[in-house]
Amino acid sequence: MSNLRVPLQPGVTCRVLALGGDSRIAERLAQMGILPGMEITVTRIGPLGNPLELSVPGGQALALRAEEAEALDCELVSLPLRLAPAGDQRWRIVSLRGGGRFRARMQTLGLTPGTTLQVVTTRPLQVRLADGRLVRLGAGEAAQIIVEPVPQPHD
Repeated sequence: MSNLRVPLQPGVTCRVLALGGDSRIAERLAQMGILPGMEITVTRIGPLGNPLELSVPGGQALALRAEEAEALDCELVSLPLRLAPAGDQRWRIVSLRGGGRFRARMQTLGLTPGTTLQVVTTRPLQVRLADGRLVRLGAGEAAQIIVEPVPQPHD
């Protein structure tokens, strides 16, 4: 299980571990069909951070108040590379969401699904590939690269 804490922002997918400690909110979430074990993706966030639109299995979209979303205990599944923090965490590319030209450019840089990398800096965004090469990406490019955390070995 990942212990990374990433704010719920558009493009973030997480697995619900628990519905939180507030029984009123937990009951409302369960009535909406949000249950432990389910993967949810933040589709968009309304003005001033409220409400959050979530995509849930079955193609449904749900709107949650910020307080309801914050009550969820979630494990990170994937996120756009632009949201990945710099540090020792390794990431694996899950998918590329751009068109053909974008995919071709990423392939020439060595960024294809399955590639592992580490975020070195976030501004500008630089990643280190497994072979040691540093690659600099624009924010728009990084938003189209979806990554998942690679489990860290326990010391």
